[in-house]
Amino acid sequence: MHDRGRASGGGGEAEERRASLCAPPYARGQLQGSGDGGLCSLRRLRSQAGGPLLQPMQPRRPLQPRPRRGVTHWSDEAYRFPLQKRERLWLAVYGCKLTAVNFLSVKIASSDVGFPIHVYGTIIVRDSIDVRFVYHFRRDSNNCQLINSEAESLILTGPKRGLALCGDMYVETDLKMKDDLIQDRELSKGVISIRSASTGPSVTGYTFQTKSLATRLSTVDVSYTVVDRALEGTIAVEVLQGGFHGKIAAYTADMKYMLVLYDSEEADAMTVDDYGLLELLRPVVSVYVKDLLMIAAVTSDGKSERILFTPRINTRDECPLAVGATKLHVKLSWSVMAP
Repeated sequence: MHDRGRASGGGGEAEERRASLCAPPYARGQLQGSGDGGLCSLRRLRSQAGGPLLQPMQPRRPLQPRPRRGVTHWSDEAYRFPLQKRERLWLAVYGCKLTAVNFLSVKIASSDVGFPIHVYGTIIVRDSIDVRFVYHFRRDSNNCQLINSEAESLILTGPKRGLALCGDMYVETDLKMKDDLIQDRELSKGVISIRSASTGPSVTGYTFQTKSLATRLSTVDVSYTVVDRALEGTIAVEVLQGGFHGKIAAYTADMKYMLVLYDSEEADAMTVDDYGLLELLRPVVSVYVKDLLMIAAVTSDGKSERILFTPRINTRDECPLAVGATKLHVKLSWSVMAP
């Protein structure tokens, strides 16, 4: 028992000697010159302080990135805010200056085998936002599209998000021609690049361009428009009353080319899902921030109506659209594409 208590006392003295060496300067000065190595004085200081002199070490707070004065970079703070505040941060730094692309049409400008032809395959687009491809045309050999002339465009079924031109953009074609007599042949396979610096600012906010891809059996023309200071508009159309048979298209005051959002005659276009929403071929459109977006509906018997939307950053708009005996409800969500 005596040895155990001595060993225990020796351990306590060793601990206090280590504490005396690590004590703060004011305590270390008071401990100097004491014959017991400062242990008694250390005990006296501890009793006066009402607790141990050496407090347990607190973990340091991690250093936070310090933004420039008056500006908070969206990439540093994006994880702290929901999407609405994140877009405001992005606009505070860059403003609405992002350039986007709307693909208007893809046509078989020439064919060495003549017309008509049954076309299937894929057309995909890659931009700098995401390296994964975005489909604009996707059909298998059992669902070919009949092309009767060079003036007829492939039916585009995308994109599902806005396409940003903050870097180079690539359009990859892999089209085949179905032939019942012989084996299917390759119609067009290649890559078209769209340079981000190839276009300057436009007065109207839109720059129309066409690029061609010549391959062994055909020449494909890809027409698109570059949109300055673009906002991404995501469109949804709900059928409230009746059944809609016809087309729904989107265009702007300065971009007269109509983008077909829905066509009831197309086999791929579903009428209505379980929630009453039309399955749109192209639910996303990029619009110049100072332009007006128009949604037009035309029925199969020739009746037509349209509604207008003003692009506004980080907002949602809703508007009824009655055409003939059909009542539609159009919803539109505006957002900023962050590079």
